[in-house]
Amino acid sequence: MVTSKRKRRVSPAATKASPIHAVLRALFKKSFDGMLLLDQSDRIIEANVHASRLFRLPLATMIGKQVRDVAKVRHRWDPREGGATVDPARATGTFLAMERRDKSLVDIVVRDVPNVAPGMRVRILRDVTDERPTVEALETTTRLLHEAERVGRIAAWRIDLKAGLLVRTPELCRIMEIPASAHTTSIEQSYMTYTEASRRIVKEAFTATMMRGTPYDLELEVVTGRGNRFWAREICRATMRRGRVVSVIGILQDISERRRLAHLLTNTASQERVRIGAELHDGLGQELTGLALQLRSAASRTSNSDRSLARELGELASLASKAVGTARAMAHGLLPVVLAEGGFAEALRRLSRSTSASLGVAISVRFRGDQRYIPDEAAAENLYRIAQEAITNAVKHGHPRRISIYVHTSETQTVLIVFNDGDRINFNRATSGMGLQIMRYRASMLGGLIDIQAVRSGGTRVRCVVPRNSIG
Repeated sequence: MVTSKRKRRVSPAATKASPIHAVLRALFKKSFDGMLLLDQSDRIIEANVHASRLFRLPLATMIGKQVRDVAKVRHRWDPREGGATVDPARATGTFLAMERRDKSLVDIVVRDVPNVAPGMRVRILRDVTDERPTVEALETTTRLLHEAERVGRIAAWRIDLKAGLLVRTPELCRIMEIPASAHTTSIEQSYMTYTEASRRIVKEAFTATMMRGTPYDLELEVVTGRGNRFWAREICRATMRRGRVVSVIGILQDISERRRLAHLLTNTASQERVRIGAELHDGLGQELTGLALQLRSAASRTSNSDRSLARELGELASLASKAVGTARAMAHGLLPVVLAEGGFAEALRRLSRSTSASLGVAISVRFRGDQRYIPDEAAAENLYRIAQEAITNAVKHGHPRRISIYVHTSETQTVLIVFNDGDRINFNRATSGMGLQIMRYRASMLGGLIDIQAVRSGGTRVRCVVPRNSIG
């Protein structure tokens, strides 16, 4: 009797996959996710029990079938892209709403691991049906953020520390008028997107961020890929871990219209201050001077006939003279620095003399560099007020014996340094104080930066750097 044995038919795909079956089966068995081994035509070569439960089909029924035969995809989306429908070729990391054979729906997240073997990949499936509310909330939030970016002309960038590259978001590419394919660039090349004046400022600020984790908040003039210019507020923050920078991100917002309105209001307010100052000096001041002269004349005429009245008239004349001094002092404070005699340089020297005399603190002023580029107009006004505020803060909080003011001018920028030898700065108080906020605002209006550092030998240094011709 001849006994014939029926040979088991093995598919070419199964034969092709057999060398890795042992490894894959061990991996599939230990995984908590559904896992499929697929060939190039999306045919299922191997599956685990979690995939069987996910599709609600026996393993024997799934093997050999294409994925589309075991479930239908009703919707694809990626919350990271604002809920936009994505191409099936980008299924990796994509959320899918699937309809199973029994017509039930399941939400899964899909990730593909390509090239596990020649012509094969592993597909990892995770049931996120219970997490759908969270996913929908993430999708809604992402859409809102994208809309906020578009409406507010706000975008972001980050630094890839390993590659040394700056990575832009799609919105930043749009604002900067560059192709989306140019979303990465070297850090050095990224400086070329700023005007020459702003480039020096942002480079110094960014270097401090990378070296010490120092954040910055600046207003800078930017040049787009098409050569257009606009003013942007750029905020940069670094995350430090064990004394090292581990991540750097930045936010950029187009503030051209805001700056235009701010300068319009500033110019209007400045003109009004000039008008009021002139009226105080030439109007009220002159009238009070005339009143004082008349009172003194009347006191002189009545000195023989009525000494009591003459004394009262003399006291009134003295009060009128003091009022003249007060009116002129107010007028001087209202008038811009450039209108004061001697301009910016002489204004700082007068400030040092008056402060030294009234507070008993030795104050010196030194000018270095090319004196042809001494600040004038708005730059002079704001730098003068910054120096004034820095001196006031030093006297109020540091109790110094000496304050030194240095001004270095050049064709490209002006550097103002106010150093005091008093108590070191309390950074918690300084960063939230109104004085520092005002100084930073004035520097930002000039497209510059403010840096406040405690000095090792004692005292505090306030350093302000502003580019020339930066008022926009």
